[in-house]
Amino acid sequence: METSGNLVLCVGECLIDLLPSGECAGGAPANVAFHLANSRAVAVSLLSRVGRDARGHDLCRQLAEAGVDTSQVQWDAARPTGVVHVRAGARGPVYDIAAPAAWDFIEETAQASAMAVPAAVVVYGTLSQRHPVSRSSIRAAVATARAAGALAVADLNLREPFFDGEIVLWTLRNCDLLKLNIEELQLVSGLLGARGDAAALLDGLVREFRLPRVVLTCGEDGSHIFDRGRSWRQPAVATGLCDTVGAGDAMTAILSAALALGVPLREAAPLGAEVASFVVSQAGAMPHWPDKLVNRSLQVLPPAA
Repeated sequence: METSGNLVLCVGECLIDLLPSGECAGGAPANVAFHLANSRAVAVSLLSRVGRDARGHDLCRQLAEAGVDTSQVQWDAARPTGVVHVRAGARGPVYDIAAPAAWDFIEETAQASAMAVPAAVVVYGTLSQRHPVSRSSIRAAVATARAAGALAVADLNLREPFFDGEIVLWTLRNCDLLKLNIEELQLVSGLLGARGDAAALLDGLVREFRLPRVVLTCGEDGSHIFDRGRSWRQPAVATGLCDTVGAGDAMTAILSAALALGVPLREAAPLGAEVASFVVSQAGAMPHWPDKLVNRSLQVLPPAA
């Protein structure tokens, strides 16, 4: 893949969300990759693994057509493409995640290591670390990218029962931007024995792990963003609600592109809120952007020459 020097490498699960409305492509790292490609601001590659089945082929085709480099998506002849049953719950979507799945067995390869070296940003999460095989490969890719100068964006993405204290602590200690939602803030604070309101818990997390950047998403209340000593609230953009799957990943994508391009997060965050608003107005996590949103992205995140 020929890159612009502003490559974002997304590492982790690529799967099918089984929504009440039907099947949709999903998986947080794949969602981020899709929206990065739609932004047209950076080059984006996905390191993942799918089954050698119809769903796997459909996922790779959809991502490639959007502009994601899928050359590092591995094929698994023994295990199926992952699926997640998504249903509505009292406090948002409820996820029933099949295990094991192809994305549990991402292999560490020379090609994956080579792709990590030129990355400006590497994006990963906790869910894809649930199995030791993928956990080892993901951590190797993150370490290689960071050693070469990349910034690491970590999506806490806690899905019970697929996380533990070690996975959470490793992730908190190995990121340059942490993205989490209010429920995850409470969960991780509980694991650490911390108490208090959301503001106190977030401040404690920043100080304890010396986190330079944090994005706390709060649904219709917008996001709270901390960037190297400065913090602000980014309001949500009002819209009609279809489902909320993938909204946080849209914000992650925009802020990852901003980091890759050196655009201040304060300038990029309103675009992230716009993209998230569009995503919740559509079915599934990967709706194609309308032209007006692409044009807005090109103004906020101009591609490097």
